[in-house]
Amino acid sequence: MFIIPSGKPKIWDKNPEIKTVPANEAYTGTFHKLCRQYVEQFGLEYVILSPFYGFLRPSDAVPHTYDVRFTLKGVNANTIQLETLKKQWQSLAVKETAITVLGGKKFVFLMNSIVSEETTLSFPLINRGGIGMMQQALKEGIQRQQPLL
Repeated sequence: MFIIPSGKPKIWDKNPEIKTVPANEAYTGTFHKLCRQYVEQFGLEYVILSPFYGFLRPSDAVPHTYDVRFTLKGVNANTIQLETLKKQWQSLAVKETAITVLGGKKFVFLMNSIVSEETTLSFPLINRGGIGMMQQALKEGIQRQQPLL
């Protein structure tokens, strides 16, 4: 199971008249698209983590845009709250005990606060440097058809 971040750019930035869309169409930023391409290329199950809606399956409906972000400390007054994220995670009934998070350092504390102690989290992109280096690692994994380590 993979968790990919939603990202700030959304379909409504260029097409504000659009109504509800599936989560896998709502987020249009480069980093999100590379993460989605990576997991879809390898046929991996994934959910999108949104700071507004929480955990979204690719087909879940996203009705409108928003502009909130998680921080290094996790949630804040504007984001979805930690208790709601925990309930959503439980309702997803994820059976895998190894979860890979394709995101930066701000997801480490957050995800460790959500999943059970039996769950092993891996963050293959956090030691790659900034967003540009993470994007480069994703592009290379996609082009070479090799999983990130």
